Amino acid sequence: MKDKSLYEETARIKIAGEDALLLPQKAVFLAASKTLVVADVHIGKGASFRARTFFAPDGMTSRDLNCLSKLIHKYKAERLIVLGDLVHAQDGLTKDEVTLFEQFRQENAEIEMLLIMGNHDRKARLPRSWQIERVPGELCEGPFIFSHEYEESERPKKTEGYVLSGHIHPSVILRGQGKQRERLPCFWLRRKYAVLPSFGVFTGSFTVRPSQLDKIFVVAHDAVIPMIR
Repeated sequence: MKDKSLYEETARIKIAGEDALLLPQKAVFLAASKTLVVADVHIGKGASFRARTFFAPDGMTSRDLNCLSKLIHKYKAERLIVLGDLVHAQDGLTKDEVTLFEQFRQENAEIEMLLIMGNHDRKARLPRSWQIERVPGELCEGPFIFSHEYEESERPKKTEGYVLSGHIHPSVILRGQGKQRERLPCFWLRRKYAVLPSFGVFTGSFTVRPSQLDKIFVVAHDAVIPMIR
């Protein structure tokens, strides 16, 4: 049986002058610092929905963390940065969900893990056993600024760097012949910042309206494809 991963297509690009890979698993790998960057995992969202008597399939946290582990090992990452919303809500942090992340952390004990606190993270109590460093605001590490979301009006005037962010779960609608329409997650690169698609499998998305100056890379199955407009 052929290894499906051999057919994955990544997008090799420059971000702020640095080599970066946009991965079909909706992650970014920064080669110089050997850093894997993801946004909006929303661990426990399914469990939170079920706690509120809404239907949600099981096994999504396991799927997401297994995917993260594979990426860490495939690219020999030395650090993982989560751009906010690692978790979804306090009632979703069941014993099983907490244990799954503990196991993930043990399997990847050798790498540094940082969480840029997102709006969902701030409303929950993250277990200390997860051993993930929490950054309350932004992490400035030239040429990048790691942030949960980009807000022009709230940016300090002296802060310089290209912002990598999440929060809005960007997607675009592709239209084809015969009135076909399909909404797909995307990497949205703008002049001052980029927005990563949500990493978690059980997350919604927000349709963005990019300008002609923006770059869009669509995630379609096992490929990241530049959008030509």
